[in-house]
Amino acid sequence: MLRRSSLFRFRNGNHACVFYRSEDSLLELLTPYIAEGLQQGERCFCAQKPAILKRLLSDLRILGIDADKEIHRGALQLHTEDEAYFPSKKFEPAAMIDMLLRSINESQQQGYAAFRSAGELSWAVRGWDVCDRVIEYEKVVEEIFPSRPAIGLCQYSVEDFPPGVLDAVLATHTMHFDESRENTQHSSLYVNYQQYGVEVVADKSAVDPHYYYVAQRRQPPELMGWGVASDFNSAIARTDSLAHAEGTQA
Repeated sequence: MLRRSSLFRFRNGNHACVFYRSEDSLLELLTPYIAEGLQQGERCFCAQKPAILKRLLSDLRILGIDADKEIHRGALQLHTEDEAYFPSKKFEPAAMIDMLLRSINESQQQGYAAFRSAGELSWAVRGWDVCDRVIEYEKVVEEIFPSRPAIGLCQYSVEDFPPGVLDAVLATHTMHFDESRENTQHSSLYVNYQQYGVEVVADKSAVDPHYYYVAQRRQPPELMGWGVASDFNSAIARTDSLAHAEGTQA
C-alpha cells in the first residue's frame, strides 16, 4: 500500500538512517516521507539514484501531488547522487556541511516550515577512505540537526556494506529504520538514547496501525517496559515515561 504520510512521524532535528535491501522497500518509506514534507510546507531535497528519482515522481503523482508544480516553486528539489555529493568531482565533508547549513537557512528565510532531506549514501562503498569521510560527515550532521528546522533521512543498502561500516553508521544516527527484511508486513524504527534504546513496530499495510513498543536499558542490560499505542507519538511518549520513571527510581 502506498501511504500518503509516514508510518512513523518526524520532527525538526531528527536525523535518521534507513537500511534497505530493495528499491521497493526503500520507496515504501521514502515516498510518504517526501509527500508528508510537501504537505507540511517543507522544502524537500532528494539526492537519489536516477531510477529512484523516476519512481519517486511517479509515486507522488499517484498520491495526487502535483510534482511539477512543487519542483517549479522550489519546494521539491531533485538531484542525482553525483550532482549532490560530488559538485567538485570528489566528496568533501566540510563543503557538504556548508551547503547543508545554507540550504536550511535559505529554506527558513523563504518561508518553508523546515528543510527535509533524503540522501542515498550507498556510493560510499567505493572505498574505505570514502566510507571514513562519509562517517565524518554523518557525525557532524548528527550534531547540528537537533537545534535546527531540519529533518534528514540517510539511505544505505545493506548488501553493499560490511557489518563494521553499518555499525559505524548506526552510531552517528539517533534514529534508524530496518527495511532489510524480505516479505514482511511490518516496519521497525529504533531510537537510540544515551541510557536506553527503543524499538517501535507497526503494520505498514494497515490504514490505522497499532504501534508496539519496547524500551531497554543499556547498562546494565534490562527490559524497562513494553506495550501498544494507537499512534506513533503516544508510543514514543510512553517510552519516554518509562525512561523517566527508571531515572527517578535510580
